[in-house]
Amino acid sequence: MDKIKAFFLAFLLIAATAAAGHFLPRYFVGTSPDAYALWTSEAKASSYEGLVNNLTDQMTVVFGSSEMQHGDGTLFHPSSLFQDTVFKPMLIGAGYYQSLSHAITLAAIEKKMPVRKAVLILSPQWFRKTGVLPQAYVSRFSELMYLHMLSNERLSETTKAYLSERTHLLLQDDERTLRCVDRDEAVLWKGLPNRSESLSQKIWTGFLAERDYFSIWLRQFMIPQKNKKPVESEPDWEAYLSLADELGEKENNNVFYMQQESYERLLPYLEIKRGMNADATGGYQYGPEFTDLGIFLQVCRETGIEPLLVIVPVNGYYYDFTEFPASARQAYYEKIRGIAADTGASLADFSSEEYTPYFFEDRVHLGKKGWVKVSEAIYRFVQGEAS
Repeated sequence: MDKIKAFFLAFLLIAATAAAGHFLPRYFVGTSPDAYALWTSEAKASSYEGLVNNLTDQMTVVFGSSEMQHGDGTLFHPSSLFQDTVFKPMLIGAGYYQSLSHAITLAAIEKKMPVRKAVLILSPQWFRKTGVLPQAYVSRFSELMYLHMLSNERLSETTKAYLSERTHLLLQDDERTLRCVDRDEAVLWKGLPNRSESLSQKIWTGFLAERDYFSIWLRQFMIPQKNKKPVESEPDWEAYLSLADELGEKENNNVFYMQQESYERLLPYLEIKRGMNADATGGYQYGPEFTDLGIFLQVCRETGIEPLLVIVPVNGYYYDFTEFPASARQAYYEKIRGIAADTGASLADFSSEEYTPYFFEDRVHLGKKGWVKVSEAIYRFVQGEAS
């Protein structure tokens, strides 16, 4: 009898643990959407459940890459600028996220987006001849995002085929993930599964969702929580720009007008970098990233999302030091302008800021003034004002 009681007690404990593991993450994920939106963790960008459960009618999705973690915690980063305002950008991105990953994420979450706008902050380095590298794509690939993209009936066959072809190319050295992708496509897109594949895929999808809920729920405890009630007014942009100048003059004592810490890390390598890019006459003008950007904009068109492209320039002082041709830089900016014009995308063009002191944190990442100006452009785009 004691053994039977012990068995049933153990069974009840296991059942209670399983139930708690299932229901608790679902209850708590989405209870702090404002804080979640401004959180810049890498884990957030790959979490389908985290994103769709925290989107509100005050949020516009803002996609980017490593700049999301640069300046985080300063007064000038969007996570601070919009902290006390009603408007909240849902910041999505980290290093190695580029147009292709963001196209899949947008296609996966767009049905849950009350605000039908999306911002893509473009990094010039994305547009090297190689495009996104396989190892980088693998490190940021989310199968859960991918299968929700496949389930989006608003996407054309052409768009899904492109996303599939590029994904297979970039995942070719990850055979396990490719097998899962093939099964997902067979069941959710191509309609070619057998009964066992359908059942297997359904079970696997459930497991991915459970893992995603649990993982992001645990990480939510690390999100800084703010108790101050947000206000309707927008940030005082001019005041922030003046402060950026004041702090820049005090803190950034170097010829590149970049953050002093960044300059000091670069200092031991400066002589190696002097003139090293003199032959980069075609820099940032060719490669598959332009087509990947096109597919991001195609996802926007097919799903009724209004896009804003943000041209982030390079640090002109530093790029001149490496002799990276100014003509090549301008050709890249002009190419992005052409893409925006051809597709009807809105454009926030900061290419004229190459030589703006304190615009950059380092060689390419946004710094004090850069984040203020980009944040204002995002705000005005969402408000329906000209950028």
